[in-house]
Amino acid sequence: MTVTEIIRWLHFLSLFYMTFGLGALMIPLWRGWRETEIERQLTAFEDATTAHKAALLPGTILVGATGVALAGNIGWNFFTTGWLIALEVIYLVVLFICIPVLGHSLNRVQVEALKSRKRRQPTSELQELLNDNVPIVFSLLILFLIPVMLYFAEFRPF
Repeated sequence: MTVTEIIRWLHFLSLFYMTFGLGALMIPLWRGWRETEIERQLTAFEDATTAHKAALLPGTILVGATGVALAGNIGWNFFTTGWLIALEVIYLVVLFICIPVLGHSLNRVQVEALKSRKRRQPTSELQELLNDNVPIVFSLLILFLIPVMLYFAEFRPF
């Protein structure tokens, strides 16, 4: 087994970990958005926040690190290969825009759910955040960008 094959396997495992984290985040997130009972909402948002911090964020960082190692080991030029530049830009959008906005909005929803639990009724801020759907939009954006990144990596269209 060569070094390139080892890095390729590590890259595959990190992609799996990232998608696992996204799934582990989206399931409780959808559950929390549909619940009307404050305790169940709070539990769901805590689960989503845990998945974000424990799997999605580290998985995404690992994808980038192993991807750079793999591309460097193979000898691809990071600045002149068109499909690789497109892949890098999409990855950086996910890492530096989607994931931080998703984490921040999850934290805001969780804080408002805690305030609602203390008052034993939903606050107007919580209702506003639940109507806003920012975490759902950004988690779906990440979900739809993953196949685009895989397309560029596998088929190298330009």
